[in-house]
Amino acid sequence: MQPSQTEASLAHLDLAVLANPKDAGVRLARARFLLRVGKLMPALADLDAAVQSDAALADVWLQRALAYLQVERYADAESDCTCALSLDAALADAWRARGHARYQLGNLDDAVTDLTQALALSPGDAECHYRRGLALRDAGHNHWAVSDFTAAIKLHDRYAVAYVARGKAYANLDDMASARSDWAVAAQMLHQSH
Repeated sequence: MQPSQTEASLAHLDLAVLANPKDAGVRLARARFLLRVGKLMPALADLDAAVQSDAALADVWLQRALAYLQVERYADAESDCTCALSLDAALADAWRARGHARYQLGNLDDAVTDLTQALALSPGDAECHYRRGLALRDAGHNHWAVSDFTAAIKLHDRYAVAYVARGKAYANLDDMASARSDWAVAAQMLHQSH
């Protein structure tokens, strides 16, 4: 029986790590592959090794932060994003990830600041508009949140969770007609997807 493409790819990456165990780039490559196939804990081990091998690679810090977000280790994700940004402040993904981590930690103003920086670097990022909208809404800035959710929807018209979130922001503004309209659109999308 022949190994699957996934097994063959992983075997090649395993050999590369055996040949170059201290090479941060090789560890990063295997970690990315492991993340794609859902092997989070082995990927984190490779990312830890990559950071130890070469702490000057911003992408290693960013990838580990993204993995930490998946396991809800938000303080660790925030710290790793800060390290990545100290090495390369032009990483929109690091600003977005740190904004997400800070939102989860309840640091709404810092989350908005980070997500605003991410949008300055990547203005067409629907997810970033959505996440900033959540932080703004939760901070009580519902008018601004509606604007961000609307931007997210314009960029990705099938963004059901953005309709739900915008509906809640409208409800917070006592605009129940707009809230019900958004929730109906989201319900229709969810119904069509099943």
